[in-house]
Amino acid sequence: MLNKVDISNYKLIDLIDNEAFTTLLESFFKATGVPSGVVAEDGEIISQVGWVSACAHFHRLNPLSNQHCISSNLELMDGLQDGEITFSKCQNGLLDYATPVVIEGQRLATIFLGQVFNEAPLLSYFEEQANKYDYDQNRYIEAINSVPIISNDEMIALMECVVGMAKMLASSGLATLRQKLLQQDLQVVTQKHIQLEDILNYSPVGVGWSDQNGKIEYVNEHFTELFGYTLEDIPDLDTWYTTVYPDKEYREKIVEPQYAAVEEAHKKGLKIPKVELNITCKDKTQKHVIIGFSYVGEKQLVNFSDMTAHWKSEKRNQAHDKMLEKVAKGSPLPDILHTIVLAIESEEPSAICSILLLDEEGKHLHNGASLRLPKFYAEAIDGIEIGPKIGSCGSAAYLKRRVIVEDIMTHENWQGYTNLAKAANLRSCWSEPIVSSEGQVLGTFAIYHEKPSKPNSVDKERIGFATNLAAIAIENKRTQEELEKRAYTDYLTGLANRRSFMEKFEDELSRLDRYGGHLSLLMFDIDWFKRINDTYGHNIGDRVLQKISTICSKILREVDIVGRIGGEEFAVVLPQTDIEKALQVAQRLRTTIEKTQMKVAQNGSFNFTVSMGVTQTSAGKMDVDELLKEADRALYTAKESGRNLVCIAES
Repeated sequence: MLNKVDISNYKLIDLIDNEAFTTLLESFFKATGVPSGVVAEDGEIISQVGWVSACAHFHRLNPLSNQHCISSNLELMDGLQDGEITFSKCQNGLLDYATPVVIEGQRLATIFLGQVFNEAPLLSYFEEQANKYDYDQNRYIEAINSVPIISNDEMIALMECVVGMAKMLASSGLATLRQKLLQQDLQVVTQKHIQLEDILNYSPVGVGWSDQNGKIEYVNEHFTELFGYTLEDIPDLDTWYTTVYPDKEYREKIVEPQYAAVEEAHKKGLKIPKVELNITCKDKTQKHVIIGFSYVGEKQLVNFSDMTAHWKSEKRNQAHDKMLEKVAKGSPLPDILHTIVLAIESEEPSAICSILLLDEEGKHLHNGASLRLPKFYAEAIDGIEIGPKIGSCGSAAYLKRRVIVEDIMTHENWQGYTNLAKAANLRSCWSEPIVSSEGQVLGTFAIYHEKPSKPNSVDKERIGFATNLAAIAIENKRTQEELEKRAYTDYLTGLANRRSFMEKFEDELSRLDRYGGHLSLLMFDIDWFKRINDTYGHNIGDRVLQKISTICSKILREVDIVGRIGGEEFAVVLPQTDIEKALQVAQRLRTTIEKTQMKVAQNGSFNFTVSMGVTQTSAGKMDVDELLKEADRALYTAKESGRNLVCIAES
């Protein structure tokens, strides 16, 4: 009789490496700030990582609030359903989530994530809590503010991630346990001269054996389910090696050394090492497996444990970490996007990936990253306009949802593009919009194949993973650019701020020293600006400053540098401009401003004026400070002479 593994006799802790799983939960806590716990069905705490300060230092220490914690936990446990994620707000105001870990229909444990908020907390409620339970209010509110705020959708996704890891580890442990029992059975069966086939057909792992001449004599049903091959496909080991390891370099550098180590250990009677390799299946997909070897007489028995899901998870974590590292280092966005494309194409070799970025107007897609798309194809789709029936990517960006085209040659979205796709040997395209945290479309992530293809659940999960990574990278880059813009731009007018203006001014003087010529500087401020603020209000004053910016952008050249260097004070650098031309520019600015009417409430309006000072220099004559002082003195003269004037520096 074969030893059968009754899973009801085991706890989760019997099937997993609890220390390694706890380490995973600790990494999860560091990354998300979300505490977690795993409790066995008999109430034993298997693992517990990260209590938020509000619970650890307040709720659990006070008898009354601690009783609320206990009652809330019991209520949450009562609502548990297999395969569902349950959540509730505890009586102390924090949210907890829970779901069972179910393997082969048996509930082994319950995973808890919690002590979070879905939205910003109402602090007045927790201030009342502090008074009610005699907490130190300042320390308690500080603890409440440290509780992570995570949306319900994100919490459910995090829970699915954690319970998925637990199930994967438990299933792997169960398979290992069954494999050990199977090998015990094999020893017994051999002694009783029972045919190995009678046992191996019950194996939950792929199994096969070969004789001393390398002829493969048997593979079990699970082996064929796993890889797709039958005995007719792989009659001997030589055929096996070249079929499942088709890449010669991989076979010579990775496969052969590991198999040689197995043979050497067998000859010397040592413990036979396991082998971890990528196997190409009959349908050309890849499985990542751990291969175990044992010997029964002159036969070599081999078993295959499928670790593809775990391997892909590790690869994705590595890709995620590598992407975040590049983000933290400020790497260029194209480099980060190429990292994402490479990760997906490494995971699925038949996939040809592309990232397109939506322009600021939200109308056209431009190349962001692609490694294997033909150059002519990438150039042809660069700048394509989005629309409801524009290929896969144009449609996905326009409709803001995933667009699956299984056969490009017959799909209506690809009319007009089939010849281009045919030339690039592309037959299917699945595209998903890259969406920001605020719901804005940033671009698209596409997976092409060279034959008509329909995505399965793994493919859909893969493309979702890629778009999430891309969204993080693009949003981070745009945030960096916005922060840089704010650091160098006046928030109200959009002009260069004083710091930025001075840096650009210095650069322009350096250019003048190298190439010669003239440079002029205008300085002006708004006449009676305080009176405008006092009479019409500061919001009207702000509009006046913005109007100055608009007028400057219409009159000045692109090479001219304009900045707001004080409250109502502006400066303009005019490269390669002598004093006569500078005076003309200044007068044009002054008269345009003088004629500008500002609308106010009740159909009213008013005009405003500026006073200007103008100076010039040539190579090596004056530095920034000297020029500013010259222009400022001329500005002062204009003010003293009656305002609404342009005055030239005496020098």
